[in-house]
Amino acid sequence: KVPDEKHHANVILTHKPPRLAAVKSSPFALGVTAMRRKLRRGGAPHPKENIVLRDLANAQYYGRLKVGTPPRAFDVMFDTGSADLWVPGLACTTDSSNCAAKNPYIVSASTSYSEVAAGAKTVFHIVYGSGDVHGRFGLDTVTIGEDYTVEHQKFAVVDSTDGLGDVYENAEFDGVLGLAFDSLSSMGGGAKTFFANLKDQTEVNKTMFAFFLGDHADGELTIGGYNKDRMQTPEEIHWIPLEVPAYWLINMDHVKFGNINVTEGSAGGIMDTGTSLIYGPYTEVNLIADSINATYMEQLGLFNIPCNATIPDLEFGMGGRAYKVPGNKLKMVFGDDDQQHCFLAISVMQLSEDSEIKTMDTELEQGVIDEIKNLAGDAGLSPIPFEYKFNTWLLGDIFLRIEYCIFDYDN
Repeated sequence: KVPDEKHHANVILTHKPPRLAAVKSSPFALGVTAMRRKLRRGGAPHPKENIVLRDLANAQYYGRLKVGTPPRAFDVMFDTGSADLWVPGLACTTDSSNCAAKNPYIVSASTSYSEVAAGAKTVFHIVYGSGDVHGRFGLDTVTIGEDYTVEHQKFAVVDSTDGLGDVYENAEFDGVLGLAFDSLSSMGGGAKTFFANLKDQTEVNKTMFAFFLGDHADGELTIGGYNKDRMQTPEEIHWIPLEVPAYWLINMDHVKFGNINVTEGSAGGIMDTGTSLIYGPYTEVNLIADSINATYMEQLGLFNIPCNATIPDLEFGMGGRAYKVPGNKLKMVFGDDDQQHCFLAISVMQLSEDSEIKTMDTELEQGVIDEIKNLAGDAGLSPIPFEYKFNTWLLGDIFLRIEYCIFDYDN
């Protein structure tokens, strides 16, 4: 078991930014060529596969995928809150100090690599509060699990990760594989995410994936279905419809904190495996914070709370049912018995009337700004429906560790 102080220290570091991919996408992989040809001739669907997710102190979850021919293995964050695939390139390990120890993708070493088509978007660029992340798009074979393989997958080879600072340097993963939908991807030109291509190129058993996040232990990503052995009541799956196929965004009937009704009416909830904490709108989160005498600390972007405080449960209403995060899971304790500091595992984000996303600390929360920037925009163009534009929550790993979550891509 990882000591709680190490977990909380990692959370404090990694929640700035909670997401390394600012734009979004949706992805996954297929079967080998021979298997795919067999399937297209009417063979049996590809069985589901379980991919081990390593747990870094409950703050990061990452697993293995392979890119290129011969395949080169990378540890990546499987992120339902974004939609692009990127890995560090050789230049990243020499030009960015925080990338020096990463496992690089080498273009010249893969016989299946190719440049994007003429006229297609080539530049990959994400802006963070402390700098930029740069790279170039290319095409190659990507495999997840034993043989879920996608050919000619568009992905980014990153040359500079300076903007991610120590967060990336201390992370155990090399890159990010986004599992949201095509509309969130930065690839442009109608390019499809990994999971969309996986669906098109092979016959998966079910167009689903599912997450089991371990608690100070390894977790699991299941591709092509879900693992009933990880579920307490597999015969009682509670399906909740998406609002739009962009983020994994659902309608929440209510949000309560103990006896306090935090929201008036419904709110949006984004299921985000790439975020450690829970983020909510400014007014609602401050209502929660005020009720337990929490004080916002700008340097950390977190609320400091009295260590002897009793934290109520946080309740989200979804599809007519209540899902609770126990109060003891919302308190992060840092330090020893002589000098403890305690923080609330809920922080703030907000959209202003001019469609600029605001947080209480622009610098430290730039990652949230980048992640949610698509909330802004004209109704009908934004991936977030207008009624949720100023009332959306990010439900990160603290929530997702409690519930086994199945993502049904088709339905």
